[in-house]
Amino acid sequence: MFLGKLAEISEQVSATSRKKEKAFLIARLLQEARGKEIAIAAQYLAGQLPQGRLGVGWKTLEEATRNLAPSPRSLDLTELDATFQTIAHESGSGSTGRKIRALRGVFSRVQRRERDFLLRLIMGEIRQGALEGLVLEAVALACSMANECLRQAFMFSGDIGEVAWAALEKGAAGLSRFGPRLFHPIAPMLASPVEGEDEAIARLGEVGWEFKVDGARIQVHKAGDLVRVFSRHLKEVTESIPEIVTLARTLPMAEAIFEGEAIALQENGKPFPFQVTMRRFGRIKDVAKVQKDIPLTPYFFDLLYLDGDPLFGIPYRKRIEELIRVIPAKKLIPHIITSDAEKAREFLLMSLEAGHEGVMAKGLGSPYTAGQRGFSWLKIKPSHTLDLVVLAAEWGHGRRYGWLSNLYLGARDPETSGFVMLGKTFKGLTDEMLRWQTEKLLSLEIGRDSQTVYVKPELVVEAAFGDLQESQRYPGGLALRFARVKRFRNDKSPRETDTIQKVRGIFERSRRGSPKEGLVKL
Repeated sequence: MFLGKLAEISEQVSATSRKKEKAFLIARLLQEARGKEIAIAAQYLAGQLPQGRLGVGWKTLEEATRNLAPSPRSLDLTELDATFQTIAHESGSGSTGRKIRALRGVFSRVQRRERDFLLRLIMGEIRQGALEGLVLEAVALACSMANECLRQAFMFSGDIGEVAWAALEKGAAGLSRFGPRLFHPIAPMLASPVEGEDEAIARLGEVGWEFKVDGARIQVHKAGDLVRVFSRHLKEVTESIPEIVTLARTLPMAEAIFEGEAIALQENGKPFPFQVTMRRFGRIKDVAKVQKDIPLTPYFFDLLYLDGDPLFGIPYRKRIEELIRVIPAKKLIPHIITSDAEKAREFLLMSLEAGHEGVMAKGLGSPYTAGQRGFSWLKIKPSHTLDLVVLAAEWGHGRRYGWLSNLYLGARDPETSGFVMLGKTFKGLTDEMLRWQTEKLLSLEIGRDSQTVYVKPELVVEAAFGDLQESQRYPGGLALRFARVKRFRNDKSPRETDTIQKVRGIFERSRRGSPKEGLVKL
């Protein structure tokens, strides 16, 4: 299959707003692909490179495309994938030059439409709406298979290309190989926000309540003394957190996969700021010293696999019973079971007084649906905060001269796969944060003018704000008031940020009067 065909379909998908039509266009393309082409096409249309990142920035791409005329030829997907594989593995002295030459070889063989698609793909800026969920729906159409079968396979695999390839070439039998496997991280189940305890009880009935700990989510895989730990984004962090590994080795199970939060606590038992906990993750040098300065405490909350038995399909209540049996009480997340709203509110206050974010509410009969966000798990955070993406930054003045200071923040728009600007803020930033964000944002630069650096929408921040106001200045018609940055969310991707629809919902509720004396629970 040639890249030109894929780029053409991508344009058609972008041009229609109807989800079914998008899925049909992708399905028809995938039916024409063969072998490895299926996997490559599925990943490209989901906005992913099989190689992850190529280690090139916008300036490198500009150099690679300079003075190249459009070509009447095309390039097939497997040849392109092989070239990208070579580029991704280039390192050492002269690697930038070699990458540029390889990229020029690619761009010299494609037409303008294909070049534009590749530039967006490499920079992670595919905005056609064909993300993983839609591509899975297209695969289901292409091979006449139930969506649920594909979602379950993807839940265990995490590789949309491999799942598409197996489904289209071997059907249900091909998907049978995708199941829970030790030391292969599983996409985590996610929670949806609700406004309060009453809404959670109305949705779930009798509820399992847990402290919502502001730590780093971990997934521990154990087989005897062999232990590996993975992050929320399925990256291995075993070497960074040896105390978790040591604890896991002492637990009374031969094989297990279990989940929790790791958090840095002060001497009084209250948590350090989130950034302190995150200093432990990704570090491979001086681990022992940092461990001594910032020890981590784990709180486990779910058990997914135990001594050969997958537990995904059994109810939450049963999984917790098994977890309690094999994990020491002090290492379990604080939890209660009740359908009494007053008891739930008391539990929430206990969590807040302990310095945590709020509570989780989990349906007692709910299975573990990995990689999905539904209404079986709910979260209550009593605060005015939103997770937003940085779209641009202005150079500072005075004491902040030479640093990128004012941040332009945007909410995600699922309808366009883009972001809607909600205003800017310079508050809440320490000198350390300013230095770090300047370096980070310059690495994401896609353009600039005399005062502003425009960046790839990748850096996520948790922004606290006073309220929302109508504004003609910003395209969404709303602006944040008294916004400040609480923290950088290095554990979240842009696809996990809050939506403009959610922001509008908060604004509408505030105009009607908040249900609890001005407190909006997100």
